[in-house]
Amino acid sequence: MRIRQFIIAFIALLAAGAPAATADGGKVKEVSGQYRYYVPRHIARDKAEQIALERAMIEAIANEFGTILSQNSRMDLRSSKQGESVDFYSSASSMVKGEWVETIGEPKFGIQLDDGEIVVTCEVKGRARQVARARAELDVRVLRNGTGDDAENNAFLSGDKCMLAFTSPVDGYLTVYLEGQDGTVFRMLPFYAQRNATARIEGNKRYVFFASDQGDEEQYQLTSDNGTEINTIYVVFSPNEYVKPVDHSGAEDLSLKELSAEAFRKWINKARALDEQLQIVARPITITKPIED
Repeated sequence: MRIRQFIIAFIALLAAGAPAATADGGKVKEVSGQYRYYVPRHIARDKAEQIALERAMIEAIANEFGTILSQNSRMDLRSSKQGESVDFYSSASSMVKGEWVETIGEPKFGIQLDDGEIVVTCEVKGRARQVARARAELDVRVLRNGTGDDAENNAFLSGDKCMLAFTSPVDGYLTVYLEGQDGTVFRMLPFYAQRNATARIEGNKRYVFFASDQGDEEQYQLTSDNGTEINTIYVVFSPNEYVKPVDHSGAEDLSLKELSAEAFRKWINKARALDEQLQIVARPITITKPIED
């Protein structure tokens, strides 16, 4: 892997592992959810599948642990032909009383026609844990070829630059990782040449990472050899200082620091058990190679 290139295939939302007890006494439980997403005309199929997957996960967590919403409002979480409030749903993950820990197997997608409308279906199984205490509400945005909020996008073309906007209401510590299906996890932040364990974050300050114009060291260019690849960026934040896992340089010079998926998973489980305020935000993205004329 080169510094400015990611040629990575499908990324799971954390590899399988044993359930772990949490600091607040909660245990990881096996959950399942499904979702029917009525696809607007401007949404590509790969993006629609990502949306359906994210909402199926939220459904699974809400079914097991509940939500802070009322029963009447709870019904608004479901998609329908009459439409839905995207803004409302995008904040639903912070309203359920749990968090996704890992995915079991592969999500199952389907596509249907309902009265002339395209519907993407998703069924997913995984493990989740209950969250008893309120946590800082984070603003995490994956940006494509720009630094403003209007550049937020999870669908990239091969060669696009990827940046990350991050805001927390409280001071804290941040790391960013990317996991590949080959069992390798790459550390995106802190960058490979930085010795600090985490990036120190000031509350109520908007950060844009990987946008430096001072050389290549903080820029990432996403590439795909063929077709569409699905990737996931993991953002790890806590108001409490934590120690990142042990990682090492890859085979290539100036390559990103990396570790195995197993080591990353063990670190996540241990960190969560020790710190109930530690959060992991997963942001799936796609990288598509344009069809040549």
